[in-house]
Amino acid sequence: MKTIFAIAGNTFKETIRNKVLYNILLFAGIIIALSISFGQFSVFARVQVMNDFGLATMSISGLLLAVFVGSAMLGKEISGRTIYLMATKPIPRWNILVGKFIGVYTTLLLNFLIMSVFFAISLKLSEGELTIMHGQALLLLFVELGVILATSLFFSVLSSPTLASIFTIGFYIGGHFNDLGGIGSLEKSAFFLTPILKVINVVIPNLEHFNVRSAVVFNESIPAGYVGYALIYGAIFILIPLILAGVFFEKKDL
Repeated sequence: MKTIFAIAGNTFKETIRNKVLYNILLFAGIIIALSISFGQFSVFARVQVMNDFGLATMSISGLLLAVFVGSAMLGKEISGRTIYLMATKPIPRWNILVGKFIGVYTTLLLNFLIMSVFFAISLKLSEGELTIMHGQALLLLFVELGVILATSLFFSVLSSPTLASIFTIGFYIGGHFNDLGGIGSLEKSAFFLTPILKVINVVIPNLEHFNVRSAVVFNESIPAGYVGYALIYGAIFILIPLILAGVFFEKKDL
């Protein structure tokens, strides 16, 4: 554990230097500017738009951070040969992956918390109020971010940073359109696609499980136990790509 936390600490310091926090300033500027421009709407409509746009922006910002930080992390170290300093030491390679995941995820947590503060301020300026559902929505967004980051690390072990970024973005898009309920409508019109879609549904997690934006926007109640289920679901799909990445990384010829 000491080795993992040491790698995590060094990774955290490295990612902080990569100017990833600039997106926070951009996010804050957009949200605050929009909160002022929504003045022509009624208070209710303004709060609805702020909730919808704010949570969506945080989701996309998290995706971009996971893609550009997570996907490029191992690729840069392999191409720059800095990974050899750790890989040649008598430590399991999966320690490197776990340490880097924790380090980057901690950086993204800091980034996410600051964005949440700006979101809360902009919501207050729009005459809205933070509720328990906002906290639940933000928690699920952060879990989704962990799933995306773990997946980007898996792709970065198998391919170049560019391809890993493309695959991760495709994973994000596919995950949000991966709804088993919509497969039934295709059984008659495109029945030959049904088995393929069912396989995809099993392999790619349904990221819509982490999206409760509509409940927040329209002030609908979130079912009891739903957040706990989503947290377990997210933990499973964080562990799976990390375990697979560790297996492939152990066999990778550096």
